[in-house]
Amino acid sequence: MQGMLLFFNELYKFFEFVCVYFATILGFCAIISIFVLGIIMILRSTLLSKSVFGKAALWCLLIPVVFCGKLHAYFETYIGFRLFYWWYLLCNKRWISVMYFIGMIMAGIWLITKRKRLINSVNRLYDSKDYTSAFVVKEFPGQVSSFCTGCLKPVIVIPEGMSKDEADIVIKHEETHIRLGHLWMLFAYDILRALLWPNLFLHLCVGYMKRDLEDICDTVTIQRNGIDVCDYGETIIGCAKKMMLAKKKLGCESGMSFAWDDNYKVLRKRLERIVERKAYNPKALSAGTLVVTIIIFAAIGIIDANSYRRVNDIGNISSVCYTDDIENIYTDYDQSVVYYYDDDYIYVDGKALLDNYPEASSGNGYFYFAVGGYYKIPGIGGGSEWGELDAGDLHEGTIKVPNHTEIDIWNRIIMWL
Repeated sequence: MQGMLLFFNELYKFFEFVCVYFATILGFCAIISIFVLGIIMILRSTLLSKSVFGKAALWCLLIPVVFCGKLHAYFETYIGFRLFYWWYLLCNKRWISVMYFIGMIMAGIWLITKRKRLINSVNRLYDSKDYTSAFVVKEFPGQVSSFCTGCLKPVIVIPEGMSKDEADIVIKHEETHIRLGHLWMLFAYDILRALLWPNLFLHLCVGYMKRDLEDICDTVTIQRNGIDVCDYGETIIGCAKKMMLAKKKLGCESGMSFAWDDNYKVLRKRLERIVERKAYNPKALSAGTLVVTIIIFAAIGIIDANSYRRVNDIGNISSVCYTDDIENIYTDYDQSVVYYYDDDYIYVDGKALLDNYPEASSGNGYFYFAVGGYYKIPGIGGGSEWGELDAGDLHEGTIKVPNHTEIDIWNRIIMWL
């Protein structure tokens, strides 16, 4: 029974550590993402407002954000300290960290439920016998916005009653979404929304990201398939009109839809971009994609080089606590008290210890030494070795204190995380 209680106690401390650690670093990422989203929204509305591919490429800036949780700058620079340290202090209150985890789990469940509901609705539809595609095409009995969904098994859904010309354009559009990986991009964005859920702007901006992906899809679909711009625009207007009358979306927000989104103003701008569309050079686009990829990987590399490692050795810094003066915890940076330790003993300079705690000369109380250990980020770590010394055994020479280690299976898991 006592063994079970000890196990659950260790398990509780492990989950407490995990909550504090991940809430801290994910919270840092959430704060960074606010600034990055601001940059994205400003650039897509100004400098890159006319560039279809440039606007979409901006969303790649969110990729390095998930690697920003352990930057040195949060603790070692004045600006980082002023902008981010408050979150570190909040996470030291355990209930804040637990609330972050609960919010993350709830956000994940909400997003998964939306996707599951859509998949169930799509699975109840019958396969189309009139239209062929490299992907499964299903027909909805009534008016609904055509869309595609499913990362592993993509499905295209179109409403019954579409003319062959309209259906061909819509299916080619959805095929382009699938081949360009837009469904995977939305899935990755949903994961980011769950992990960094306190940043409400991430949830508000998903519509803007989908519009930018739609613009790319329009451009690529028209050029690759040689579709007449007027026919393409008329198909969008027709689908939007039917959608407006039907007022049925089938939960397709979790997929890429042909024309369900937004309002008249957004639809008009989309049509204007289609009319003003200029042919793109596939080779130049491939080169641009390669450059963006290199920039993103370089940014991740720079971030990693300026971040704390997974496990950081505390080194020879030790701390001393005396039971008769627990307010005075001595941190031994220069190894004046604890000058060495190995797997068996901690070697203490008795004279230096008495100089710092002269009241211990009476022989009362106990000293506790903590040496070594690791940290994930400053202030969050463990695995230190420790020793205990009766003040009555103090003398001015070298004192050998038996060393005990705290590197157990829980610490090894934490070190791996």
